[in-house]
Amino acid sequence: MEKIARARYTQGIMTSSEPATGASKTIMVVDDDESVLSFLCFSLRGEGFTVLESKDAENALAQLKNRIPDLILLDIMLPHMDGFTMCKTLRANPRYANVPILFITAYADPTSLKKTSDVGAQGLIEKPIMYSELLVQIVDALTGKFSLPTRLKFAS
Repeated sequence: MEKIARARYTQGIMTSSEPATGASKTIMVVDDDESVLSFLCFSLRGEGFTVLESKDAENALAQLKNRIPDLILLDIMLPHMDGFTMCKTLRANPRYANVPILFITAYADPTSLKKTSDVGAQGLIEKPIMYSELLVQIVDALTGKFSLPTRLKFAS
């Protein structure tokens, strides 16, 4: 899975007709922006991932009672409960403590970068999302590696 995604990313030839990289992994996508949610879910399913989707943190937490994903893509700015609060809630529960979480946001400021680390997320990806970079980060997170392409920022 990792070699396929890396080769496709570095060659700049990611197409939906290539072999799927998902290999039965499950990703939860939480975003209140309908267009972002639809794009990510459609694209990740095309890569062979099973995708759980939610427009808010409360619904996502309810879904997590029934199934633990291999990775969570989590928007920061959500209605009612923000992504930071959801992440802290998950990290406080041993059941979800080791699930990689990558934040996605349109507002990647220094405060958000610091909070990303403080709440236990692995990284923060800025919108608009460059799908090829996101896919590499997903594969890295699923294999326990965390690299730093041009648009992914980690809190230090």
